Amino acid sequence: MAEEEIRDRIELRISQGDFLANMLYVARHQSEDTQTAFVAKLSAIATTVRALLENNDLLRSITYDPNTYWPTRRGKAYSFVDGGVASIDLPSAAPIGIRVGSYTVRPGDESENRERFNIELALVDDLFSDSAFLFDDDFVDVAKLRDVARMASEISAGYRLAKQTGGEKVDAVILHGPLINPVAPYGLDDFPAFGLEACNTFLDDPSWIGDERDRQFVSIYLNLLERLRATGTPVVGAVERSIGKDPVLLRRILDRLQAEKVLKERDASSLELEIRSYGLNDSSLLDVVLREGEYVTPIPVMRQGPESKWPEGWKRAIRDYPNALTTYLKPSEAVMPFRIEGFEGAKEFEEVVELILNTSRLLPSYGFPVGLDIADRFAKVPSWLSRGVKGQHQVVLLRRAIESGDPRTIAFAKRVLAAKGRDWLFRPTV
Repeated sequence: MAEEEIRDRIELRISQGDFLANMLYVARHQSEDTQTAFVAKLSAIATTVRALLENNDLLRSITYDPNTYWPTRRGKAYSFVDGGVASIDLPSAAPIGIRVGSYTVRPGDESENRERFNIELALVDDLFSDSAFLFDDDFVDVAKLRDVARMASEISAGYRLAKQTGGEKVDAVILHGPLINPVAPYGLDDFPAFGLEACNTFLDDPSWIGDERDRQFVSIYLNLLERLRATGTPVVGAVERSIGKDPVLLRRILDRLQAEKVLKERDASSLELEIRSYGLNDSSLLDVVLREGEYVTPIPVMRQGPESKWPEGWKRAIRDYPNALTTYLKPSEAVMPFRIEGFEGAKEFEEVVELILNTSRLLPSYGFPVGLDIADRFAKVPSWLSRGVKGQHQVVLLRRAIESGDPRTIAFAKRVLAAKGRDWLFRPTV
């Protein structure tokens, strides 16, 4: 690809409002000369990255030809998975309302079985309570509790689909979001464990028994990933939006090229510094590097961050987490490339990448697997349903508290039902 082609693409993106944040970042951190040379310098960086990818067999290309492709998929079944979380405003620890939906499609099938919608997992519970209705704890970061519940639920739904056999068997599962998430932020000393009932639901294994450490998110999530991988069904995660300024994949590529003696250490470091100095992440830089239908040759990436930031008590467990086989795909010229993750060593990974490209081109100007958009709309929890979930949770909480006969439990339930949001009853005391 000539530098002129890259430069034209950069100028087009700038005219459309892209790279504005990057230019502001440069304006704040760099000299005036660097600011005025933004386009020229960004073109040089992109041209260098393009050359490294081309010269080291790190680029793949898929020709978009739906008339040829889709007939070859006849008889296959593909499932797309996404979850929805209910917004339940109750000041107990974290009442969770989650449902994970799947959309399974059989291309070329003209029968009534061509498409199937299903709620793979529906949970309305306080998942961090063994009693499954009341959780009295001091952990106040409700957002983290909801995050782990959502991640565990979506992987669990993928596992249920991937392990199916016979007529229900699917040929690939595509999750909305990362396949392997960083877990260190959830390994805090006071982070509550899931209740046993919730764990049995996640693992789809009523006979599973685990102690409190086994029921912590770091342990359960790893257990789910191992079970999912063992099914042998191709499973990938498609990440729609890249956030942050860390070029994780490009840094991993530079590390590999340095280890293979293709790049000297100072050259790899200099290029990475230039990428960072312009506030570029993988998606924003690859947007002007890749052509339509191209993707980076998949390479394994460790998603858990630096070991120095891991909780001491969970370091051995986090070391067991698998790497994510990672690529970025640019389905069409008009859209940003997005990340696709699978399990390292997955044989059918690139076949699924081809499927994702073809499903990303089904709608004009969309550029993301349309099956995930369908699953998202199917699983989304509307506000009226969230209010219903909250009401039912209140009823069950009070009834079971009364049935317990414990004055302390009854008093706490009354406080929960009487309070609203950040009520004065729940302010911290010295």
